[in-house]
Amino acid sequence: MSITTDTYAMRETLERLNKDATNTIDNSDNCTVKLSDLSTLLAAYKIELNKGNHLRKLLDQDTNAQ
Repeated sequence: MSITTDTYAMRETLERLNKDATNTIDNSDNCTVKLSDLSTLLAAYKIELNKGNHLRKLLDQDTNAQ
């Protein structure tokens, strides 16, 4: 079963993160974002990395089988 991370909710999360980060930046280049938004982004990133690793393993198996 595949998990889809490109959803309307994820796009809203990315939009909030972008807005919060750019609107709250201070002189030390720090910003404030919601922890839940950052956690959502990191979870989606990990899912996408795992998808890439799974695909790479499948391609390696195909290559080794030939």
